[in-house]
Amino acid sequence: MYIILFFIVAGILGLGIGAELIVRNSINLAKKYKISGYFIGFTVIALGTSLPELAASIQALNIANSIGIALGNIIGSNIANILLILGVVSIISPISFSQDKGQKNQTLIVLILTIFSSLIFYIVLNNNNLNSNLFAFILILFFLFFLYFQYINERSNNNVIQTNKTYSQFISYFFLILGFISLYYGSKYFILGSKELAISFNISDSIIGLTLVAFGTSLPELATGIVAAIRKQSSLAVGTILGSNIYNIVGIFAVILFLNTEQIGNSIILITNIFIMIAVTFIFVFKVRFGLKKLNIQAFHLGKTSGLFFLLLYVLYTIYNYFQIN
Repeated sequence: MYIILFFIVAGILGLGIGAELIVRNSINLAKKYKISGYFIGFTVIALGTSLPELAASIQALNIANSIGIALGNIIGSNIANILLILGVVSIISPISFSQDKGQKNQTLIVLILTIFSSLIFYIVLNNNNLNSNLFAFILILFFLFFLYFQYINERSNNNVIQTNKTYSQFISYFFLILGFISLYYGSKYFILGSKELAISFNISDSIIGLTLVAFGTSLPELATGIVAAIRKQSSLAVGTILGSNIYNIVGIFAVILFLNTEQIGNSIILITNIFIMIAVTFIFVFKVRFGLKKLNIQAFHLGKTSGLFFLLLYVLYTIYNYFQIN
């Protein structure tokens, strides 16, 4: 048991250190190219903080041979990103969402892509005879469209990130390599430990993926969000979370479909959590994009009350998955 716990803790540390190196040096490179904070969050940092989910999902398929952990990981991570991370960030520092024309509808795009990807998710889970590579290709096309949309939006955005100091690109690339190495081995040992823990306690792979693995791979987003909140960089935190969710449910899901050669199987737990993920995303988007004037719920804003509500939902979600074990 101690070896299992050591693997899990070492894996989380590796994931955290690797993601931190990648994110920090990606930010430095982005600053040198004079890119806005929101764009950095939505693309560069979101990619960096989603690498643990990608690495963990690949390791789950290659080492643990567990499609349940891989799929549960990306679903659980998206739910954790909204309820846990945005909840914590908005409690530390209220978040004001941009109402600029180019960024105003970003949350709606996240909801639409989440629903679209979830539909493919549901189809693949219920039809093992379908060609999953075709759906993976469709997801990749949507993912590329999403990145192109962000690029076009950034071209018309003059909110260049402010910076005091930068360091050389050589140093950035050097530490990026170290970050990828740490990420690889961190994900490897984290997945090995999680798999053995599931076997020891007779817990299904899906539950492990939805809870423990999802939380562990969401730690970089949590750390990034907390630091951004403390530094009053809410646009960076929001961009990171929204972008990470897209990378997870569109990009990483496509990679899983490409790599997986086994039948996924109809998992009630995964299907239920898909609908929970859609509901959570809808609640978040409706609160931010529209609000409720009659109840004095402000749009384009998340404060302490909203943060506490999100954290309460995350606790209830965790308790729900706990009862699925028994």
